[in-house]
Amino acid sequence: MEFGSRMRQLRRERGLTLRALAEAAGVNHTYLSKIENNKPGFVPGAETVRALASALGADPLELLVIAGKVPPELEHMAASASGRRFYSRSKAITLPEDWDALSELLESKLRGHSERPSGSSK
Repeated sequence: MEFGSRMRQLRRERGLTLRALAEAAGVNHTYLSKIENNKPGFVPGAETVRALASALGADPLELLVIAGKVPPELEHMAASASGRRFYSRSKAITLPEDWDALSELLESKLRGHSERPSGSSK
């Protein structure tokens, strides 16, 4: 689905007018109309996508993926609903030191997988 089409779908599902969404997101309603109509050259920047997602109560990562605004290093995670859910939940409950502990856990898991003899499974 194209970004503008998804925006229109979300806006209608929430019962918002084009002007109401534009005002809530801090963008011009004619600009938003061009986005929703998938006019070439009218894909908003990442900050505008986030503002629209916030105004819609939508998943910002989903919209960033559709808009093509996710860094390539994160595309595989952001393209998956469970990956986005993991990210959102972890962001809401973690402290900076938690990231170090999680990284260490993942690295030890990776070491365990690479040290396993071929043909064996856990």
